Amino acid sequence: MGKLKGKGSKNSKRGRSKLESALTRYQVVSENKKHTDSRVHEQDILRSKRAGKQKGHKLISSDNFQKPFIPFKSHENVLLVGEGDFSFALSIINSNYVMPSHLWATSLDSEDEIISKYPHAVQTLQQLRGKGVKLVFEVDGTRLCESLKLSSNTKKYSRRNISILETDHIDLIMFNFPHTGKGIKDVERNIIVHQRLLEDFFKSCLSFFDLLECSRDAVKESSTVDAISGYKVTSFDLSESAKESTGKGRIALSLFEGEPYDSWIPRKIARKSINYKVERSGKFQWEAFEGYHHRRTNSMRDTTKIANSRDARLYVFESNKEQGADASNELNRE
Repeated sequence: MGKLKGKGSKNSKRGRSKLESALTRYQVVSENKKHTDSRVHEQDILRSKRAGKQKGHKLISSDNFQKPFIPFKSHENVLLVGEGDFSFALSIINSNYVMPSHLWATSLDSEDEIISKYPHAVQTLQQLRGKGVKLVFEVDGTRLCESLKLSSNTKKYSRRNISILETDHIDLIMFNFPHTGKGIKDVERNIIVHQRLLEDFFKSCLSFFDLLECSRDAVKESSTVDAISGYKVTSFDLSESAKESTGKGRIALSLFEGEPYDSWIPRKIARKSINYKVERSGKFQWEAFEGYHHRRTNSMRDTTKIANSRDARLYVFESNKEQGADASNELNRE
C-alpha cells in the first residue's frame, strides 16, 4: 500500500504541475488577448478620430475655398457711403476686390471727427491715400449730389461735375449696415425712421446716377458740337465701365438679419421708391473682409453684440427695366 501511496503522490504532483502550467499558459494567453484587443480598440478609436478630423478638415477647407459673395468686380468704379473707421475700404483694397484708383470712400463725419472717434483711423487713412483711394468727408448718403457739390445744371457744369468726381461713371454705390445712430427706444418709431433712411438713400443714389449720366452725355454732346463747329475739342475719354454699362448703376446694402432689421423691408422700399429690384442677395461673409470692424455710428465701441458673430445679409439692387418707372412712394409693411 505504501508503494501505491507513493506512486499516487507522484502522479498527483505531476497533475498539479500540469494544471498549474495550463493555468499559467491560459493566463498569459488571456493577458496577451486583452492587450491585443485593447490595442485594436485603441487603433479603431484613433482611426475613427482621424477620419472625423479629416472629414472636418475637408468641410473647413470647402468653406474656406468657397467663393465669397463680393458685389463688385475689381475693375468697376465703387462708391462707399457711410464709412466709419474706413476699415472696410482698406479691407477690400488689401483683398484686391477692387482697384484703389477705382474706389471712392466717403463718410458722414469730417476727418477730425473720424480721428477723434477712431484714433487708429489715422494709419488707415494714410494707407488708403498712399494706395490712391479717393477719400471724401462730410458726405450724406441721403444727399449725395449736394454733399459732393455736383450741379444739376449739366448743360453748364457737366465737365465740372466729372472733374469733381474724377470719373464719368460709378458702377456701384455701397452702404454697409446703415443706421441713424439716434438710439430710438420705441420699436415702431425706430423701424419707421430707418425705413425712411433707406428710402432717402435709394432716391439719393438714383439722383446721383441720373446726374452723372446727364453730365456724361452733355460732355459728349458738347465735344461733338465743338468738333463740327471747328473748335478745338477738349479731350474726353469715356470710361470703360461707362462704355460697358447697359443701364443705371447698382446699389449694394448690408443689413443684420432678424428684428428690427427685417422690418426695414429693403426689397420693398427699393422697388417702390426707385423701381429697383434685387439682382442678387446672400450671406454677408465676415471672413471675406479681413480687418473690417463694424463700429457703432457714434463711438469706437463695437455694436451691442460682436458684429462678426451676427448673421448679416448683403443685397445688390439693380434697375427694374421690365416694369414702368412710376413706382409709388407709399411704404406699406409686408
